Amino acid sequence: MPSVALDKETFFKRLKHLYNLWKHTKDENVRSLTNVDAFACAVGVDDYTMYSKSSSLQIWLFGYELTDTISVFTFEGLYIIASKKKVEFLKPAENVKDSDCPVVKLITREKGGNDKDSIEKLIKAIKSSKNGKSVGIFGKEKYPGTFMDAWRSEFDKADFETVDISSAIGYILSIKADNEVTLIKKASLSSVEMFTKYLKEQIMEIIDSDKKVKHTKLVEGLEAALSDKKYLPPNVDPSQLEFCYPPIIQSGGNYSLKFSATSDKNILHFGVIICSLGIRYKSYCSNLIRSILVNPTEEIRSNYEFLISLQDILMSRLKSGNKLCDVYNSGLEFVKKEKPNLVELLTKNFGFVMGIEFRESSLMIAPKTTAYVKKGQVYNLCVGLSGLKNKEGSDKESKVYALYVGDTVLVNDDTSSTLLTPSKKR
Repeated sequence: MPSVALDKETFFKRLKHLYNLWKHTKDENVRSLTNVDAFACAVGVDDYTMYSKSSSLQIWLFGYELTDTISVFTFEGLYIIASKKKVEFLKPAENVKDSDCPVVKLITREKGGNDKDSIEKLIKAIKSSKNGKSVGIFGKEKYPGTFMDAWRSEFDKADFETVDISSAIGYILSIKADNEVTLIKKASLSSVEMFTKYLKEQIMEIIDSDKKVKHTKLVEGLEAALSDKKYLPPNVDPSQLEFCYPPIIQSGGNYSLKFSATSDKNILHFGVIICSLGIRYKSYCSNLIRSILVNPTEEIRSNYEFLISLQDILMSRLKSGNKLCDVYNSGLEFVKKEKPNLVELLTKNFGFVMGIEFRESSLMIAPKTTAYVKKGQVYNLCVGLSGLKNKEGSDKESKVYALYVGDTVLVNDDTSSTLLTPSKKR
């Protein structure tokens, strides 16, 4: 439970913005939200879930994740059930004399764990909101625990029509305010510094000394270094840093260009070494991917330079007003024209929006995404080639290789985007 006060100014500004979009916008990207009579956000405790839409919405509104808390947004106002301590934290949101702001009503959880009466107040509020029939939910989320079970049981009994609003909320949260951009910039520079000052130096030393070090050992070193200020930019609090996903280091022919991949226990091979790491600062994500080439052949060098050119083309198209599918197609057409033999080896998408969640799956740079790029969005712009053959490979590990580069990019407007991870590639 946070020991600091609720940031009232940010809370009310974002709450008003959310309600304004819900009630008045005609933006197609939030249609699922505009069609519901109410929507709910229930956050439980789950050690295995790092990201969820409900916790992201909470962090965006309140500045913190408040577990075992249920928020119901009705046309009349916002109803929140939480423990006594969390209600005290949220207290400044109540009784605000602002006719433009939705009313906030706080309900303290009952002692002993019987929350039936409190939950019934939420159900009643939903039924009295507009038509009282359709409710927006986050369809894939199902937090465990007695409190969450009790909420779902009473909610199901009410037999509401449910609508998944995950993509709509993801879209709203994708457009960052200036203070959010500041946090992402700090996260991005932390990723750059961690790679440049620690990981790259470690790898160079291993190569120069011809040491045998496992990929997993390098990852362990990275995780330890994250709390060391000498590997971080100034004005960054190490206690507010965490990795967006376990860092991934791959070499020696075994490559998977997915963020679900894990670093194996094989010895670092001095050929193509792919390093993926993303650092999160105060809940906001960044990402950096680099390929380190050790004594590359001319063909490997040429393919790598081509991949950098492809990323440059994509960045030049990542501007407000362009459709994400068109950004993707501009990259695909470039590959078809310049190196058609590499088309089948490309990653299936060229990145996605990042923020409080590492990946916003509804906003991917992919062939079927018709959403428009918007000013204030931040992208993980990543391009890769896998299954490449090295005819000059002197050992089994060198015969097959992959190449991967990725950066954190901020969309400014319809004329430019900014690279937030300025780490050497060429």
